[in-house]
Amino acid sequence: MQVVTADGRRALSFDGVRFPVPAGISDEAALVLGAHGVTAWHLLRTCAHLEPGETVVVHDAAGPVGVLAVQLAVSFGAGRVVATARTQAQRRVALRLGADVAVTADPDGLTERLVEHGPVDVVLDAQGGEVFERSLAALAPFGRIVCYGEPPAVDPVRLLGGSRAVVGFRLDDCADRPGMVASALSELMGLTAAGRLRPCESSR
Repeated sequence: MQVVTADGRRALSFDGVRFPVPAGISDEAALVLGAHGVTAWHLLRTCAHLEPGETVVVHDAAGPVGVLAVQLAVSFGAGRVVATARTQAQRRVALRLGADVAVTADPDGLTERLVEHGPVDVVLDAQGGEVFERSLAALAPFGRIVCYGEPPAVDPVRLLGGSRAVVGFRLDDCADRPGMVASALSELMGLTAAGRLRPCESSR
């Protein structure tokens, strides 16, 4: 992925397909949107089918996908955004980016911290393992966990109670579907140009 210029116009080249980069959006921001932004967008829009008013948990809110997912969840009308991060400084940044609650990512007691402020409808998880297990225990009926990193081992029988779902996502699977990249980038670029999304924000 790279930003290229032809005839005075910049474009983000994604697997050979070019997407225009509006004036006012830096090359760095365009690259972040093309990788981490498209991922965060599809986690919420395509995989979780986030509905207005739902509660979203963003694990690793200090990560490159997490900082964008927090902001997008707010823009998409989430009722509450719960962020998890390792350090207090990272949690403060998550709150500044729009999270309503920021808690420690320590698996011990994680389920209780996630449900303390109400039912959990959507979880974005790249960690798997104990974090996934604690998140599944916190998930409300008809809730969805979207996994985009470490794949979890889950018994489908456990999902029947509460009619819950586990969905996987890999950005590579969009390579043969330029429309999926275009739809995401169109909204991401628009939000960035309007000042409602800060793609280069870092909480590391």
